[in-house]
Amino acid sequence: MITTMTLQGIKLVTFDVTNTLLRFRVPPYDYYALVARSHGFKGTGDDIKNQLLSSYADLSKNHPNFGRHSISWNRWWSRVIEGTFQGHLPNDAKVNQISKKLIEDFKTPTCWEVVDGGADIIKLLKSSGIVVGVISNFDPRLHDILTNLSIHDCFEFVLTSYEVGICKPDKKIFECAQVTYGNDVYPWQCLHIGDDLEKDYNGAKAAGWHGLLIDNKLMESSHSVNAFPSLKELCKAIKHNRVQLF
Repeated sequence: MITTMTLQGIKLVTFDVTNTLLRFRVPPYDYYALVARSHGFKGTGDDIKNQLLSSYADLSKNHPNFGRHSISWNRWWSRVIEGTFQGHLPNDAKVNQISKKLIEDFKTPTCWEVVDGGADIIKLLKSSGIVVGVISNFDPRLHDILTNLSIHDCFEFVLTSYEVGICKPDKKIFECAQVTYGNDVYPWQCLHIGDDLEKDYNGAKAAGWHGLLIDNKLMESSHSVNAFPSLKELCKAIKHNRVQLF
């Protein structure tokens, strides 16, 4: 059933981070390559792209949630980086120094920026009396990232999967957000906005929440998912009462 309304009745809105609220300034594999050049790396980002993706996938499978229940999150990322550059560095290269710099740099605006419309939609929601938070599959550096981008204080709470011990799409992380909000909010009064169909949209719906997907391609090809091409366009739609929650 579709209710024709904007965000009437919504008390809590949460955002995903990567590719929803924030984006990389340059692709991570290009930045990895840039940092590694001072340690003898001779290739380009494209040369290590697939190896980075593969290394990330392997660590995610063998040590889920950034190693939450097995290894430390910074050791987790160090192993991703080691796997990324395996076979691409001189024998005397100090991979630990590359890892340390990358882990630190990815806390900063050197690597991240707020997407167009991000600040505007947060301001719009808060001006309407809606509580705004973050639910993200992320390690604890997210607090530093949001602080360094001067938006951490915009949120009532920031829940990372690592600190909570639960990853999206598990409905328990959405329930944790409700508990953080307080006792006077029901699932149908909550909305989650993200870019991943399974983790964000379907995860929110499974918890009884409303969901909005930020995905231009899916928006054009599917009528069964509530999608917008960008936060900027979603912000405009909310202002003009053109958002339907179903």
